Amino acid sequence: MSLSPFDLTQGDHEVLNGRTMDKALEHLLSTVVQMRREAEELEKEDDVIKVSETVSAAASVYETVRNALEYDEEHLLRRNAIRRILKRRMADVPSGEMAMKLIKELIWARYLPNGKVPTRMVEKVSAILEKYKFLFLTLEPESKDGQEAYDWLLDVLSVEIEYSLGPPCIDEALASFAYQEIQKRIEWQTNTLAGEDRDLQLYIATHRTVLRSNLPTLRYRILTLYYNTWRKARAGDHVVKEITMNLKKVIGSVERQIHHPAQDEMYRFVRRHAIIFHVLSDIARDNPEALAGALQTSDVTSIDAAVTKAADARYNTFRTKLGRTVVRAALFLLFTKSILAILFELPYEIFVLHTTDYLPLAVNILFPPILLMLIGLSVRIPRSRNTARILEELHAIFGVGDEFSLIFKRKRPWGRGALWWIFNTLYLAILVLTILVVTSVLRTFDFNGLSIFFFIFFLSLVAYFGLRIRNTRRELIVIDLSRGFLGTLADMLFLPIIRSGRWVALRAPRVNIFLFFFDFIIEAPFKAAIDIVESWLTFLREKQEEI
Repeated sequence: MSLSPFDLTQGDHEVLNGRTMDKALEHLLSTVVQMRREAEELEKEDDVIKVSETVSAAASVYETVRNALEYDEEHLLRRNAIRRILKRRMADVPSGEMAMKLIKELIWARYLPNGKVPTRMVEKVSAILEKYKFLFLTLEPESKDGQEAYDWLLDVLSVEIEYSLGPPCIDEALASFAYQEIQKRIEWQTNTLAGEDRDLQLYIATHRTVLRSNLPTLRYRILTLYYNTWRKARAGDHVVKEITMNLKKVIGSVERQIHHPAQDEMYRFVRRHAIIFHVLSDIARDNPEALAGALQTSDVTSIDAAVTKAADARYNTFRTKLGRTVVRAALFLLFTKSILAILFELPYEIFVLHTTDYLPLAVNILFPPILLMLIGLSVRIPRSRNTARILEELHAIFGVGDEFSLIFKRKRPWGRGALWWIFNTLYLAILVLTILVVTSVLRTFDFNGLSIFFFIFFLSLVAYFGLRIRNTRRELIVIDLSRGFLGTLADMLFLPIIRSGRWVALRAPRVNIFLFFFDFIIEAPFKAAIDIVESWLTFLREKQEEI
């Protein structure tokens, strides 16, 4: 069997067809109108799934607490919940029964609206579960490969179920439009990315930036590129049997593309222009008819007013979301650091050192969340200059301004030879010097060895996660940001400790003890209790109706 994705420029895939700009934009606007109409029709359906508001309130509180510990992006929470429910309930039960329980749990947790989900969705989800059963049955759960394949399929299945409950038609149309606009302007100035991989890598980067697709989402999207009939396939179809027989090869082909050596650079390249398409999406969703009219009449004034308004709304939303993210992360740090202090640092001081110096303990508890908040809340966006550049690029896309090109380079002159050794030696020296300086300062405040270790450990993690939080603004910024002297000096001094934090974060144990406690100790009996309570309430309602 030969695995190769569809031609991204000539293929007949819904997302990757070769439309001109005008047709692609028209498709995006018409999709927005169509989805609005379908949403209105959905509101009129009578045969819907309803649950008790009482148990729903309890389940939603549980999800809020649990999600605070997981620390993931908001648009991924429902999908994570689907995966979690599937993993807990995955058993030899009828697909229809499992589909109903899954949807009810999502409604309980308010990931789906109560009294708005049609009962026909149960049959739809059931068909998807039945399709994947063939794939799960071929696995060897005891082996390492079998477990990895199980997790991979669970990722793909959760994405497909979420898409069946709320088809991302507008997102797909937006990603298609963005891909085509970038593709026709990009100039490839690299010999390290093969020509046959360029379009697919651009496609993956577009979905990562414009739609913020995570790893499970990308797995599903690439799978549907290799097999364009998979979305509509049912259990027993030829494509299901083919994937079942070649599952290991399919997984390997998908993962090679997602983890391509050039992907991260391609991602950063596309990310710089993601805000262009986000603003366009906001305008289209707000009033597609008005946008279409302005484009037809080349009403630049109206277009600029709408773009400026949408960009400002994006900036304000970012500030609000950033504040919420920073507070959540700070509270998480405060909670975890307090637990570690009580479990390790305090007993070490009392029983080993026979001291009760609370200053190092208090600093270790309070410093990480305070530092994170200072890093996160100091983020600034050059609104006026950035909006002006957004307008320039959108003018070109709409055909009312000067064209622009995008140059992709992939060169690392320092990546080998003597320079590599010199730079890395200097890099390591700065890291060692930073640790020595921090240790010396902490010694003056009577920090013991364990307290110093925890301080430096959390300093590196906070610096890394703080930088990640700050870098979320890059999704909004098109212009170049000059670092200046102080910024360059800060990079030189703190980048080694930041990269150390990244190294720790990427290699730390994947098991979050708190999430493990919630998922395997609390969630199963809690959800079972909710099911019983709702059944009891349903029973009472029936008896009341009899009276």
